[in-house]
Amino acid sequence: MSDLTIDGTDPCDMYKIYCSCGNIVSLDRGMVKSKKHLKKRVECTVCRNFRISKEIDLMNSLFDGTLDEGYTA
Repeated sequence: MSDLTIDGTDPCDMYKIYCSCGNIVSLDRGMVKSKKHLKKRVECTVCRNFRISKEIDLMNSLFDGTLDEGYTA
């Protein structure tokens, strides 16, 4: 029997990270290596999705003209 994950990924191609939110997750080694090379923060999918959602909301506020004057990132 094969040791592949449900999506067909070999567990040896995965890298465990400890996210700032406290989650320990397995991520693709290539992606982790690329992020570290670019000096970007490596984060779990929950934190990544939350960050992207906040960025989209900010962009929408900028284009709608509804951004608060006292907004700080």
